[in-house]
Amino acid sequence: MTNIAEMLRIRALATPDTIGLCYLEQRFTWREFYLQAHSLSLELAGVGIGRGDVVAVYLPHSVGQAVALFAVAMRGAVFTLINPMLVAEQIKHQVSDADARAIIGAPNLTRPLAEFFHSENITVVPADPAGIPESGWDPDCDLEQTLSAAIPADVCNYIYTSGSTGLPKGVVVPQRTVLDGARIVSGYLRITPDDHILSILPFSFDYGLNQLMSCVYTGARITLHQFIFPKDLVDLVENEGITGMAVVPPVWAKLLKPGIRKDHSFRRLRYVTSGGGFHPPELLRRVTEFLPDTEIIVMYGLTESFRSTYLPFDQIHHRPGCVGRAVPEVEILVLDERGEPCAPGEKGELVHRGAFVTYGYLNNPQLTAEKFIPLNVGGRDCLPETAVRSGDRVSMDEDGYIYYHGRIDQQIKSSGYRISPDEVAEAVLATPGVALAAAFGLPDEELGEAVHVAYETDSGEPVDSVDIVRHAKASLAAYAIPKHFHFYDKLPLNPNGKVDFGALKRAARDAGTGAN
Repeated sequence: MTNIAEMLRIRALATPDTIGLCYLEQRFTWREFYLQAHSLSLELAGVGIGRGDVVAVYLPHSVGQAVALFAVAMRGAVFTLINPMLVAEQIKHQVSDADARAIIGAPNLTRPLAEFFHSENITVVPADPAGIPESGWDPDCDLEQTLSAAIPADVCNYIYTSGSTGLPKGVVVPQRTVLDGARIVSGYLRITPDDHILSILPFSFDYGLNQLMSCVYTGARITLHQFIFPKDLVDLVENEGITGMAVVPPVWAKLLKPGIRKDHSFRRLRYVTSGGGFHPPELLRRVTEFLPDTEIIVMYGLTESFRSTYLPFDQIHHRPGCVGRAVPEVEILVLDERGEPCAPGEKGELVHRGAFVTYGYLNNPQLTAEKFIPLNVGGRDCLPETAVRSGDRVSMDEDGYIYYHGRIDQQIKSSGYRISPDEVAEAVLATPGVALAAAFGLPDEELGEAVHVAYETDSGEPVDSVDIVRHAKASLAAYAIPKHFHFYDKLPLNPNGKVDFGALKRAARDAGTGAN
């Protein structure tokens, strides 16, 4: 396979009448899915979209969104997915930064920005979230015809990262990263055509996009769901016979609330992957108690190089704080400030080499040069390869397993000490009733930075800060004990479902530094 459009065509030829994509009451075979994308690709051709052009997709997590991105790929064009949770200024930035020529969108989403799109000469192509073009699709479409001439080195899409500060940055993703991700991840997760995968993560998030691509690659069925209520999610998992799904840590906080599981057996749920953030041992203990017959697989990666490590289920309780070992076709290096390899157990920066490395940041050569570094592994006369600096502080044991110690640029510096926010959050989670916690630092005249913690609870009621401190003292040095506590009914999340640290800091500043 040379591109993702070709991957879908091959799937439609291999299992044309097998149900491939589901959403609400909709059921589409792989052939029908392909025909929908093909029909929309003809509409794009009609407005002049060709190889290398950029098309934004502004639709909810739906069949229509999946159809649209493949329709763009069939033109040999580049897609960029806009998360509907973004505000107007973020959307304008993404569309302008990507230099999009067209936008495929639901009318209710694109209408408020119609004047902006017109001023930027961006063609709006109306689309139905159901994925069914107004003109229907051509049942006589020739599946033997290769549509896209894109090769693995060509750009496939721009993924915009959801940073805690500033406007999102576009990561330039080649076809090979998406194709290799589908092949390699579905391999170590053992995904087969008999699997039924639940998709609740947005396709604008590389983690969510990989689920769709893995199903196209393997022929597994994928069901899309817009996750809002935990009970709806567990009912769907049980009733539809879901065998695999992917979540981020804030999702666990909702699923682990008392009474959610009730009488569900999750008889077919073979695995759940969990990524997108640090996983404290206490959280993993609760998760495996909640799903005793399901493999919980911790995964770690970054948008710039997609997937770096995974922790096999049989190691989940034997290696606390571990994010796993390198995925196939990837090598993980731990380098010190001079770029030299760290000894086992020594902390340094995680650097990713091998499969999945992207092309850098769109329109940002300085940041690309900082994060995408030359790595000469072939000798002085060989051209260096490109590796990716993660910005994460880790250590590696003698068996090649990686342990996460927090972001290098997010460490709290208090009383002259460097403190890991994740270690603070892990200690706070030991407090009975605390379901989700996030720690951060804010300027303090005496301490340099004071340690703040924001949390939510199982009961929806705050816990006594004295109780939090008492439990935190069991695992934290005195200088790392939180000084300020902020209770939330629900912690604010960014569009990818991760805790929004920027929003937490702004709220804490606005409220002063008083403790709840």
